[in-house]
Amino acid sequence: MTTALDRQTKKAANLLVASAKHSYDPRIDVDWQQPLVEGKWFLPERRISLYGTEMYERLSPEQRLLLSREELASSLAAGVWTEHILLHLVSRYAYKRDVTSPQVQFALTEIADEVRHMIMFARLVDRIGSEFYPVAKKTQRNGLLLKTFAPVPALWAMLLLTEEFFDRFQREQAADESVQPVVRTVARIHVVEESRHISFARTELERFVPTLSKRRLELLRHFLAGVVKTIRHDRYNPLMYERAGLDPKAAVAAGRANPIGKANAAYGAERIAPYYRKIGLIGGRSEKVWHDAGWLKD
Repeated sequence: MTTALDRQTKKAANLLVASAKHSYDPRIDVDWQQPLVEGKWFLPERRISLYGTEMYERLSPEQRLLLSREELASSLAAGVWTEHILLHLVSRYAYKRDVTSPQVQFALTEIADEVRHMIMFARLVDRIGSEFYPVAKKTQRNGLLLKTFAPVPALWAMLLLTEEFFDRFQREQAADESVQPVVRTVARIHVVEESRHISFARTELERFVPTLSKRRLELLRHFLAGVVKTIRHDRYNPLMYERAGLDPKAAVAAGRANPIGKANAAYGAERIAPYYRKIGLIGGRSEKVWHDAGWLKD
């Protein structure tokens, strides 16, 4: 009889082979010298937070492009923070385990991937002509606690949640010819490498979640709802609007009230929300948070 651990061992072994065949070095595999293309977006236009609002209609084409650049830079900063937290958590997962096992070896491979991704995102911010966005102090404090004390199930649940959500948008960026070529290349690399992380995390969760007590399951649901709230809040970064030459207070209000923003959130959560509902990670009081954020369809 094949056990969940056997399936995870086989999955990890297969992913190690895939990693050897399909990994990238952004120093070599991204042409950082290629010029930016005049008039091309940094995000698909329909994904800009103010798209469809009266404020957006008043912007010149140049201001709209600038806003798309700053929104990309802000999201890349959030990506660096997330990758940093995840590599700490994955390192904790590997710390006391048998390094000869495929699971641990893939976890170490994943850490190497995340380090390269952080550097790649930082270089992209510089290449598009923006500046890096600092992480909010509250998020920094929460991150220190999270990477130090989060239990293993929370690690895989957070990894899968964040990677699945952002993967949806990066797949779109990679395929959208209206987007800057260098942005599409970075998105394509990230999608390929993160697909392995997503696959591994799913298998880990399917092994862990059925073993959780009712109380631990409810705590994990609450934790994930908190991650959703944080992503929703940080999406409307006042600094990105300020750097784009807009009134940050008015722009944040317009972005939060924009129904297209909620539709974008639903698009990002289209795969992960039904999956988490299916395996029991959405339920009880946490369900309202997912609904309020637009991540869960009725």
